[in-house]
Amino acid sequence: MKKTKQVTPWAFLDEWRGKAFSGEWPTLPEMFRITVERFPDRPCFTDFAPEKRTLTYKEVLANVERLAAWLSAAGVKKGDRVAVSGKNSPEWATVYLATLFAGGIIVPIDYALHEAEIENLLNAAKPLFFFVDEEKYKYFSENTCGAQVYSLSPKYPDIYAYSLETSVEPQIVPATEEDTAAILFTSGTTGTPKGVMLTHKTLCQTAILHRQILIFIQLTFFMHYFLFITHIQCLQSLLKLFLLEQKLYLQNQWLFQEC
Repeated sequence: MKKTKQVTPWAFLDEWRGKAFSGEWPTLPEMFRITVERFPDRPCFTDFAPEKRTLTYKEVLANVERLAAWLSAAGVKKGDRVAVSGKNSPEWATVYLATLFAGGIIVPIDYALHEAEIENLLNAAKPLFFFVDEEKYKYFSENTCGAQVYSLSPKYPDIYAYSLETSVEPQIVPATEEDTAAILFTSGTTGTPKGVMLTHKTLCQTAILHRQILIFIQLTFFMHYFLFITHIQCLQSLLKLFLLEQKLYLQNQWLFQEC
């Protein structure tokens, strides 16, 4: 009896191995570039604030690369930390990816926390930059915790994430698959919140395996995550979109993933 060849969920990466990435696993920026090359015109982000707008993978990459170049020119080097806290939005996700593209470590912080709680996490993480939404921008512009504070909202156009650009050629040292990609703080329900360091390799593997589960059970409906995007389950949905050609609907604090 002829044996059936087993195909792993990550077999599609073999086509890109040695071309788009050189390690055992791609980093998140490398994986996102692969996805953009495969599906440049497929919808990536859709939000509804105040009206519906959709960005393709190619458009999102352009925004990410522009902000990553600015971060690099502004002093972000490999291993430096950038924090982000806000409502679910394309800007939030763009800051997340741009930090990784600049070689940095992203520190997402739950926007539902009180200002004093966010201050504690900023003091622990010590980011160079902090991108925050409009409701809390004024507070943190006056209480910076040592970070340079920028906005996720066009209400502050001069420091708005999508307005930041540079003519300086970026000198970026990219991260490797074993480098830390993100620091996620625990909820602190049993004590002081602790920062959990996750590598590019870990996040990439998890996203690919999660996608395979969705394919296996053949989901044909919206998965509704009634949580903020900084929650680990929502973050995995975001990463599956970054890496694996899915579409994400972002509406204030709610996240909707099309499977």
